[in-house]
Amino acid sequence: MTSLTGYLGRGRNVARFENNFQTAQRSLYYAPNIGFDFQYWSIPNVDFSADSFNTWIINEAVKRSIIILSSSVSVQGFTLKMNYTLAGTAETQNVIGAYT
Repeated sequence: MTSLTGYLGRGRNVARFENNFQTAQRSLYYAPNIGFDFQYWSIPNVDFSADSFNTWIINEAVKRSIIILSSSVSVQGFTLKMNYTLAGTAETQNVIGAYT
């Protein structure tokens, strides 16, 4: 988990995207709509694949007015790594999350 001070050196959209990525939807009392709803991937008949997750996360970001220009997702064991470039950002960022 990244601390708030880790966001201060990043662009606003990068901080917004990573905040949504790392916050479980409905986990905040005053803002239950913040975060991506990863419960979708827990549905029994939904198979996880890196390509499907990449498409899904781009769609979820667009719903929050965050435009991803390019992205790639890789999975090693239970660690997911996403490299992405947002509109208005010159450099590629990455975010790492654990899933079970």
